Amino acid sequence: MTLSLRLMVTVLTSVGLAIVGVAIVMGLLARDALVDQAEGRGRLIAGLIAAEANRSEAFLHEIDAASLLEMEAQSVAIARLADTRRTEDLTKSLVEITADSVIDDIWLLDGSGQPIARAVNGVGVDVIGYADLTEAGIDRRELIPLLAGNRFAVSLRSTPRDKFERTLHYVSVRLGPDRFVLVGSVEDEAGETVPAAGLAEALADQEGIEAIWVVDDRLEVTAAAIGSAREATLPEAGRELAERALNAAVIDRASDKAAFSRIEPDALHVAAPILGRWSIATGVVVMRLPRTHLDSLLRDITVLGVIAAAVAFAAGSVIAIVSARRIARPVVALTRGAEEMDRGDFEPASLDVVADRRDELGTLVRVFQTMARDVQNREQHLEGLVRERTADLEQKNEELEKARKRVDEELRIARSLQGAILPREIPESEAYAGSAMMTPAQELGGDFYDCFTLPDGRLGIVIADVSGKGVPAAFFMAIVRTMMRTAAHEYSGPGECMREVNDAVCEQNPHSLFVTMFYGILDPKSGRFDYANAGHNPPFLVGADGQVTDLPTTSGVVVGAMPGLDYNEAAVEMNPGDTLFLYTDGISEAMNDDDEEFGEERLVDVLAEDTQAPIRSVIDNVSNAVEAFVVDAPQSDDITCMVLRYLG
Repeated sequence: MTLSLRLMVTVLTSVGLAIVGVAIVMGLLARDALVDQAEGRGRLIAGLIAAEANRSEAFLHEIDAASLLEMEAQSVAIARLADTRRTEDLTKSLVEITADSVIDDIWLLDGSGQPIARAVNGVGVDVIGYADLTEAGIDRRELIPLLAGNRFAVSLRSTPRDKFERTLHYVSVRLGPDRFVLVGSVEDEAGETVPAAGLAEALADQEGIEAIWVVDDRLEVTAAAIGSAREATLPEAGRELAERALNAAVIDRASDKAAFSRIEPDALHVAAPILGRWSIATGVVVMRLPRTHLDSLLRDITVLGVIAAAVAFAAGSVIAIVSARRIARPVVALTRGAEEMDRGDFEPASLDVVADRRDELGTLVRVFQTMARDVQNREQHLEGLVRERTADLEQKNEELEKARKRVDEELRIARSLQGAILPREIPESEAYAGSAMMTPAQELGGDFYDCFTLPDGRLGIVIADVSGKGVPAAFFMAIVRTMMRTAAHEYSGPGECMREVNDAVCEQNPHSLFVTMFYGILDPKSGRFDYANAGHNPPFLVGADGQVTDLPTTSGVVVGAMPGLDYNEAAVEMNPGDTLFLYTDGISEAMNDDDEEFGEERLVDVLAEDTQAPIRSVIDNVSNAVEAFVVDAPQSDDITCMVLRYLG
């Protein structure tokens, strides 16, 4: 994907997500606004009903006060009448009063509050005692202030015993210390809900309202105005909202602005508390609003949002395409310049048009131009230096090649000379026979062997390993060999000879080199073999009977370590057919690719395979076994061995 396409996709995706997010937020805000509007209408209606109810309640209170004054006046008049009549005549007068006036119930009580006479709706009633007051729903405790003489008159209401009885409003007046009159009238409650019902019916006729229910604090419907609603009863959703509104207004002490709503599949229900005097909730207004109005508004908002989103997306697409091309054009030019720079045919002036921009891309192109010019200048300078250095290197290489050829020739001659000073065969004799082999790890080796006939006819054999490799070891080997031959002709014993060589080497050893050496002398007449070992690998004695054993060591120190050392001697008797195998550690320590050494055990196994093999075959067998073991691993040390067989 190209940079311009990636920029366009990024911008368009961002614009699309922003538009979708804004549309969702706007839809939710519009929905909340419509619901808030409906809740506001509910609060308004609740407030209107509460105000009307408060005015009605005030009016009823005024009527009730006037009625109370009238009843007190009636009670006083009846009390005066009771003072002038006998009890029998008084009962008859009370019956006439209840039959011809608005007074429904009259009691005549004695000083203790016990009934004496009673007339109800034009009928005289026989009274027995206090039980009659209780049956009439009158609480005698409310008469105590009057009986105690603290009040002249008291007002009270009866408590109906069932739903068929009506509440009576009583006024009691004291006639004297021993008589009281209790006058009662039926309380009219029909007018209390008339204002709410009328207002609800008037509001239900408005457009957008299907029904209005007014419920009291016991969630009982006191007034209802049904417009286009299908059901006249308060639905369950409205009842739940009314209960929530009451709890918020009564229990939670919520503000008078509290309203609750619920969206149903076909309608929106709104409930708001009706607050009376002192902000006490006396009921709840529940409204049912059709969903059509709400859905229509939401549909209009959605359509407008889609149109606005399409316009914004189209504008964002055009801006994204133009911006992406404008941003990507310098990047494409810069990429092309980098490719030309890699091919070596870049012209910095080709980016001048882009470099004239005053934004970050223009700065980037100008920096790239400066860098390209510096790189081109450095390349030209480096190319000149390379040509000069190449010419110098060619001259030096020619000189080095000449020197290498000269060194190789000198090493070849030195190797040839080193091979020439080492005997290829042991001196011929009827009593013994032998052979030797040396394969240096480098051009020149540090191992050497030697064999020579001593003045008394015995055979001297030497095998040694100089520390180190290469030219220094080869030179040191030649010196030690010369010293060994000289000492062997002067001293008859191998220990004495080894002592002399060690002292001579220590005097002429500026580089502190040392040599492991084995020197033995064979008496061809008796087969006695005397030897001394200066830290060298003990030779193996391959008996004619097939036994392979190593010669006992003499515990001698390497030659060149320090002067004045004594070297012990040892001797073995060789039988006809016995073979001595002398070797350096280049055989036993030869390693393969796994860094595993050939070892003396494998060497013994090779020697024991054919104890009477020809002398040359013994050397070949050992050499082939080592080569098969190391495979392609490089040779790490000089390989040298010598075979001596006693013939008797």
